[in-house]
Amino acid sequence: MSQIFSGGVFSSDLSDGRAGVEIELLSSHVCASTAEGDAFVIPYEQCSVEQGGYSGKMLFCRNPDRSITIFSEDPSFLAALDEASRGLLSEQLAAERAKSKRQSRRGSLFVTGIVVGAAILIVLLYYGVRVGADRVTKALPVSLDKQIGKMAYQAMPKEGTEVHDPQLVDPIRGIVSRLAEHAKVEGLDFDLHVVDSPTVNAFCLPGGTMVVYTGLISASESPEQLAAVIAHEMSHATLRHGVSRISQSMGLSAAVSLIIGDSAGLLAAGEEFFRNASINSYSRQQESDADGEGVMMLHKAGIDPSGMPGLFEVLKEEHGEVPEALIWISTHPDHETRIAETKMMIQSLPDKNYDTIDLDWSEIQSRVTNSVEMKSE
Repeated sequence: MSQIFSGGVFSSDLSDGRAGVEIELLSSHVCASTAEGDAFVIPYEQCSVEQGGYSGKMLFCRNPDRSITIFSEDPSFLAALDEASRGLLSEQLAAERAKSKRQSRRGSLFVTGIVVGAAILIVLLYYGVRVGADRVTKALPVSLDKQIGKMAYQAMPKEGTEVHDPQLVDPIRGIVSRLAEHAKVEGLDFDLHVVDSPTVNAFCLPGGTMVVYTGLISASESPEQLAAVIAHEMSHATLRHGVSRISQSMGLSAAVSLIIGDSAGLLAAGEEFFRNASINSYSRQQESDADGEGVMMLHKAGIDPSGMPGLFEVLKEEHGEVPEALIWISTHPDHETRIAETKMMIQSLPDKNYDTIDLDWSEIQSRVTNSVEMKSE
């Protein structure tokens, strides 16, 4: 019993050159019949087959002079034609099957390539905009940093009460002022706050708002060691790491907003960001940059920069594995490497006679102790 398929025919004998047909696979030939009763016949032994068309799934049957082309897109047409022709077209049909599989694989590879290429383009666009945003961030006025820092300081928890004892605060402020003369960015007003807390920590918000905890003063064996931590934290502000962190945390849309000059979103996000984020969670590269810039600030200010690796070593020797309470060192990754790196930075500096910071350090530390005792009474 013959099979009938829907399809079409191309022939110059048709007024429009083509027509829809019903295709019947008979024992010796393919027969295509139009609704008007026209019939087109191609014997199997004279038939050449080819798969293609717009969808790539049409099977074309042509006579030797290609004056007649019968085609169908029915998925079962190829197998039925192979069976009806009793092997006469098997070699051609097998070749078309293989060609179809190759084209399908190429198509899959092409689609995969498009997807991968699009993904790469998105990544490049994202990081390209990030780099652009970083450059724009550095070009923003430092007044924006100041606004972010002041808003964040007012909103964030302080972990203790602020100390106003001038004999304790003024010497620390003197160290800050000495370092500020060599800040990488002009226009920053380093506003110091000493907070009574056993937390071994210090941080500097965008714009220069700075907090030093009394726990860090107690842990430092010399004013040079405290100065090293202060220089490191001040460097985060002068290198504008805080503003960069905000713009990066806000994502691609924020980067685009910055590039087109809209900094309002950055300012609005700054307060919330520093209220909820860890102050000391800068990237490894930012920490390294702050170390380098801090060492340079100390050197220019005539303060011995060896206090930086020195404090690391003191904390390690006294506390072994760094406990969570020692926030300043515990939140800075891989301190062993950083000790080695800061020592190498110091060795690369030109020779200079450093001035000892003229402070009675034991007296300052005793005032921290007295403050704690008075508070507990």
